[in-house]
Amino acid sequence: MVSHSPESKPPHNQKIIQSTYIVGLILIVIGATFLLEKYLQTGWLFLALGPAIGLALMSGGVIRRQRSYIIAGSLFLSIGISLYIYFGIVESWSWSQRLGLAILAFGGGWLLISLLALIFLHKKILWSLIPAVMLFALGGCFLFSQLRWVDFDFYLITAAGLVFLAAGLYHKTIGLVIPGSLLITIGPAIFQAWGTAETSSALVKTGILLVILALGWGLITVFSRVIKNKFIWWPLIPGGILAVTGWGLYIGGDPNNALGFIGNTGSVALIIIGIYLLLLRHGIQK
Repeated sequence: MVSHSPESKPPHNQKIIQSTYIVGLILIVIGATFLLEKYLQTGWLFLALGPAIGLALMSGGVIRRQRSYIIAGSLFLSIGISLYIYFGIVESWSWSQRLGLAILAFGGGWLLISLLALIFLHKKILWSLIPAVMLFALGGCFLFSQLRWVDFDFYLITAAGLVFLAAGLYHKTIGLVIPGSLLITIGPAIFQAWGTAETSSALVKTGILLVILALGWGLITVFSRVIKNKFIWWPLIPGGILAVTGWGLYIGGDPNNALGFIGNTGSVALIIIGIYLLLLRHGIQK
């Protein structure tokens, strides 16, 4: 029979000890909260229970170098803070302001997972950044917009595009860069066409939408230089078709302002081409 010395406990026993340690911390926090609320009768200590449990889990995860406890602790902490913000903060704030801040706090919990893992575990947890970015966008929409459907489209679709684009550039995957480049223009295209356009003409709105979408196809070509050493030219074909069609619809709907619109979008296209040439020169030098 194999015996284990006190210096080297079996892995199973180590896990039991770690779990007991964490559960013990949580029970202490819960018991202390109920006891203090019984005597102090603050009415808000129960709202602090979630953050307290989260801190206990996080501290245990950091001390024991356990990723699962860090994740659970970060989420408990952020959910608790979110509930406290929504139910316990200044009552004069509107429901949308409180909800926006609560969503931002919850998104901060997902961001905290990545930061704590990097600092204490020396590991990269990148998947938690995806819900963090999306929650930040949703919270920002509640805080800084008029809560129209075009506002939600702008914030959420653009945030999703940034996630795809950042992942594609990080992993050097064109399959992620393509949807990312398109999504970061779809959100602004919908917002610009139906959220800010003063005209009621459907032709003008559709023209604005198509021209901005065309810029997204151009961005595929630009960002492809970052991850590849060859020119990807095919996105310019659908981009050019969309641009010409969009200009035509805009001219048909609002001929008086067509020249200025074409000039503005043409200027943006020149900027994209200039960025591409800079990247092309950088690639040739390498």
